[in-house]
Amino acid sequence: MGGDWCSLVVLCLGAVASLSAMALVSIGSMTDHWTLTTVDRTSVVKNGLGNESGYMYFTRNRGIFRTCFPLFEERPAEGTPGLFLNLVDDWCYSREYHLDSLRQFQVRPPNITDHAAVHLQLKRSTPALLFTYIVSMSLVGLLGLVGCWQQSANKLITTAAAQLLAALIGASAMATWHAALFFEMEKVRDEGYPLSWPKWLQESTTVTTSWSYIVTWVGVCLTLLASLATSASAICLRSRRSRDWEDNSLRLKLKMSRMFAQHAYFPHDMRNMRSSPSIPDSEFRDYPTMPANFPTHNMIKRGDREIPRATGSVHSPAVINELNKANTSANSFNDYK
Repeated sequence: MGGDWCSLVVLCLGAVASLSAMALVSIGSMTDHWTLTTVDRTSVVKNGLGNESGYMYFTRNRGIFRTCFPLFEERPAEGTPGLFLNLVDDWCYSREYHLDSLRQFQVRPPNITDHAAVHLQLKRSTPALLFTYIVSMSLVGLLGLVGCWQQSANKLITTAAAQLLAALIGASAMATWHAALFFEMEKVRDEGYPLSWPKWLQESTTVTTSWSYIVTWVGVCLTLLASLATSASAICLRSRRSRDWEDNSLRLKLKMSRMFAQHAYFPHDMRNMRSSPSIPDSEFRDYPTMPANFPTHNMIKRGDREIPRATGSVHSPAVINELNKANTSANSFNDYK
């Protein structure tokens, strides 16, 4: 009972953690609050650029796929090329991943520096790894459901290993995001990157992480917790199966010993066979003994003739000793039982 409770509760915790992890990573991937870039509009207006529509002059949120402007009064003017309204009524730009060059089988677009190329590949890797994480966790969920239905410790161990691999994929996605942010802020000097902005604009801009980033990290950590819980439930289930196997083996040994003890058969122990409950007394018949093959002086008269007395039997003294030994062995076996 303790093993059942352990495996059931821990497996439920692992399932809840796994589903929560998938939900959190999906929410974090699709929302636009990974970083919050705050711009001091007073400095922008002071430098005579208050009417500029460039995105770098406005406070903005940035996610994996979009850069959005949360303040309605501080955003580029409507009609700016590339500006659109998203599902939650925020005005956004789509982030540039240079997909056209990928369709032409060009991994690196022309006319960019080496640091910019590294930043682009890291930026591309983050959504690809997050998508791989979500797909792998969906398949792992199906495998875990089969293992739970069949109560298979091996399938649960495989599920835990796959969840651990998915957690590593999610952590790799976060690592590539951090590396891409580092290259953007510290290495790349191409046009449009922060190091190419005027000095006063760099000093007026602050970048902090936001809640989408935190939610995604929590989902990755929950994936690791789900892997540990699933493996623990498999260990509980396997230990319970081992104890059940030992108990069944002991019961089988006792049952076999009882069976052999009740149905012990010795060829010359007719008395023991008669007392066996499995053979009714009606099956036993008394037959006359045959004349002995050894001489005897016990003679009786029948008319004018003397014939031997039928007191001998086919059992010689050696056979009688053998029967006595068999009875002794039977009694010893019954005592053992």
